[in-house]
Amino acid sequence: MKIKKTTYLSLGSNKGNKLENLQNAIDAIDKKVGSIQKISSIYKTPSWGFAGNDFYNICIEVKTNKTPENLLKILLSIEKELGRKRNHSENYANRLIDIDILLFENQIIISKDLIIPHAKMLDRNFVLVPLAEIAKNVLHPVAKAQIVECRQNCTDTSAISKIKPTL
Repeated sequence: MKIKKTTYLSLGSNKGNKLENLQNAIDAIDKKVGSIQKISSIYKTPSWGFAGNDFYNICIEVKTNKTPENLLKILLSIEKELGRKRNHSENYANRLIDIDILLFENQIIISKDLIIPHAKMLDRNFVLVPLAEIAKNVLHPVAKAQIVECRQNCTDTSAISKIKPTL
């Protein structure tokens, strides 16, 4: 039996039926990656880095026996199965689903295809607010601070509001 590791993922959608997109992603992650331990509330945020529809964002905690590299491949395939079409531009765009690996245990990984912890997570309220809800005492391995502290130190002033539906 393989040892299960804890990973935290950020999910977002701003195109189509956003709640359904998030739920479909959760279902696929539970089936293909590992057991979901926690799901944050849903947060509505303006698009970040481009003019587009508002996003619905969540964070989830998952126990998995996948390696970080294999996890990334599976998440990319889930995005594709759910209808995400990646443009290979560096510009942000509307998307049906976006799944990012935020943390994987306390590992620090810097490779051509993967950076863990997520390189921009400390600059984004739409990541830190839902993550702090489910993992406030988890230590960010680079910042050497708990997620709740990282959230307090974030300079992102984008509007963020919790919405009623839950997943």
